[in-house]
Amino acid sequence: MPNSARVFTMSRFAHYFEVVAQTGSIRQAAVVLNVSPSAINRQILAIEGNLDTLLFHRHNTGLSLTSAGELLLATIRANKRDFDAFQTRLAALSGLHGGLVSMAVVEAMSDRFIPDVLADMSKVYPRVEFSVQTQDFKAIWHTVARNEVDFGITLLSDEKTPRRVKVAATLHAPIGFVVRPDHPIAQRQEIRLSQAAGNRFIFPDATLAVGAAIKEGLRAHQADIQASFTCNRIVSVKALVRSGLGIALLTQADIIDEEKSGELCFVKIAQSDIRPLGFALIHNTQRQISAASHSTLFLITKNFETLSLLG
Repeated sequence: MPNSARVFTMSRFAHYFEVVAQTGSIRQAAVVLNVSPSAINRQILAIEGNLDTLLFHRHNTGLSLTSAGELLLATIRANKRDFDAFQTRLAALSGLHGGLVSMAVVEAMSDRFIPDVLADMSKVYPRVEFSVQTQDFKAIWHTVARNEVDFGITLLSDEKTPRRVKVAATLHAPIGFVVRPDHPIAQRQEIRLSQAAGNRFIFPDATLAVGAAIKEGLRAHQADIQASFTCNRIVSVKALVRSGLGIALLTQADIIDEEKSGELCFVKIAQSDIRPLGFALIHNTQRQISAASHSTLFLITKNFETLSLLG
């Protein structure tokens, strides 16, 4: 499958869905995709839950598309064709043979989300250079306002948006439980905080945005949940979960790669006071950005839309 075709949805789901539709089997699709069957099944069940409709008929011999599933498959393939056409026209219009794309991003995006975007862009436009600065979320608003980068990805803020800064797209990433696949709650779609109270917890430190959101939500919820381990790096939180030391609270965006590989699972929190973490894609309206930057912004916007759907 061409790399540029990875765009409808974060394309993890789209890719999974299309291969399952082609093979008629989650197990056969898992072999093709080199991921666990449970990871594929969770993605399909999550989207069916969000859409409140079945995408596949389940038979003893395999799966077949429902009418809704056929419509979604056609939509996915149409989006691929549209994006391929967009890239072709853009390259023809501006000659994307070089140039620089500069951005300032929060750590939560620089470790997982942005590398996937840059991998897509670099394969299509290998001569374009990329500059990625990891900054505090407040600093990013000012960096974009001062017109120092093409765009930024930061946290949504209750403060007034700086002059000339426009929010191009937003992503609300739900915070939930992150567990190993062999944990008893791994196969659940969602559970209450109280149902997980007997576990040892691993929390991101409150100096991190996700940690602050968790601390505020638990205080409002008055939940009797205390951290056994606290880390100021997301990568350390995930390492402790993999070691079997407990379960974590993180956003689904924090474990994109681990969910894809089947290494970790994300379980939603039912009826929680912990608010989703909001991200914003922002740019300066006075900045003349290159065609390469426009193309990157387009790809990030589409992926934001997909992650919102998966959440």
